Amino acid sequence: MTPLIKDETLARTYSHPSKDPWRAIKLYREATAKPTDWGSHRVASAINSDQSNDFDGVSRSEVRAWVDNDSMPDAMRAVETARDLGWTAQEWTDTVGGIAKLVIGTYAFGSIAKRTYSPSWSPTNEKVIRTIEDALTQVGSGFTHVVRDNPSQGDEIRPDSHATRLGRALAVAGAPVGNKNSYSITGFPAWSESAPQELKKDLVLLFVRERGIQQEGKATLVVQSDRGSDYFERIAQLIRDITGETVTASEHGVTISANAVRELGLA
Repeated sequence: MTPLIKDETLARTYSHPSKDPWRAIKLYREATAKPTDWGSHRVASAINSDQSNDFDGVSRSEVRAWVDNDSMPDAMRAVETARDLGWTAQEWTDTVGGIAKLVIGTYAFGSIAKRTYSPSWSPTNEKVIRTIEDALTQVGSGFTHVVRDNPSQGDEIRPDSHATRLGRALAVAGAPVGNKNSYSITGFPAWSESAPQELKKDLVLLFVRERGIQQEGKATLVVQSDRGSDYFERIAQLIRDITGETVTASEHGVTISANAVRELGLA
């Protein structure tokens, strides 16, 4: 499988004062691979004279903080965190499954702050709450609850650690950032269609348990929001793939037939 989160894409969610963040990571790796007793001037000179790399005109100031002060680019720390916690694995591990659930949860009942990339989720269904808590545990962030005094504001679940790095990783994996109503969301990420069947069902249940509304006197469930027909068709197809039953999409939402609801174990 193609990883949900790629190092280069994650790095480029950051900004760097003088260069492309991914180039900064590559330069950092070149610089810190030199002997530890070399100073920044010697390291820069060695990089410039090495014909095997693609760096040219590297100044001492570009590597001084890394070589002389043992610092690291923020993008590098994020890439290392993602690797160490298993977010960038190239197979459907439990950790990658947790990332997938957090992405779909962001579509359904969550958000990622545009400026800070801090993610949060506001589910109300008890089983969905447990799912988000478990997913945050699986990805190594842990969770904390924020209880609102104002009843007009929903309680939130947030990562207990690595919040902004996780938010950036979720954005790279396809989660919407900022105001979800401010741009067109055409559907869940493409990887949701190729996820293992058991995980795909978990993703569907996560979404339907929280967003599905039972119609009075009927066993069908309806999901509605201001998203558009393409978005709803992709969700409907995902539910059809799991249930093998009738699920219809329109410009305004998804209608899940009684048979499909029963196949999901929700009736």
